[in-house]
Amino acid sequence: MLNGRVLQLHHPDGQVFRFDPGSLAFAFSVTGAPFNSDWFETLREPMDLKRWAADVLGAIGVRATASSVPEAKRLRAAIWNVAEAVIDGRAVPASDRTTLNRFAAPPGLVPRLDPDGARSWEPSAEVSALFSTIARDMIEVGTGPLASRIRRCEGVNCAIPFVDTSRPGTRRWCSMDRCGNRAKVAAHRRRHRQDVSTWRQEVRT
Repeated sequence: MLNGRVLQLHHPDGQVFRFDPGSLAFAFSVTGAPFNSDWFETLREPMDLKRWAADVLGAIGVRATASSVPEAKRLRAAIWNVAEAVIDGRAVPASDRTTLNRFAAPPGLVPRLDPDGARSWEPSAEVSALFSTIARDMIEVGTGPLASRIRRCEGVNCAIPFVDTSRPGTRRWCSMDRCGNRAKVAAHRRRHRQDVSTWRQEVRT
């Protein structure tokens, strides 16, 4: 599994928040919504895909074309659907299994060891190698020991998937900056309303 670095996501409502995907596949899943929503879409042209590969994975010069964009969205949809199936304990839909397997079939990105001991990737790879690396990561996560750690955010109107790599395994939110904080505020307001209601009842009695 390739750990996805912590991302800075920009919600269309203007909020910027940190998101730890836990894996490369889930870092890719948040390039857009699982349904056709132009509001959340970030992959609109080949340059967006090349930029994502460079910024998130460090893969420089990935060769993408106009046809790469709808292919990326097909892979992304399969990742969302497989994650949902794993979380719900359902069988993975055959169509999504076929899609993942197809994308995983070509050779993936070629890693190399740099003089400073860091890992990088052979530059100017075909986009199929990028897709293969992402698809293989999803297969590894979905079938390996961390499958039980795949979560969906519990925030209201949010279902972002992630791998809970925390030691206790109790992560509930895509981000404490966004959904976690909103849940805390909502819980505080509920407690306040309950306290006020209790106080009024005591006053009346």
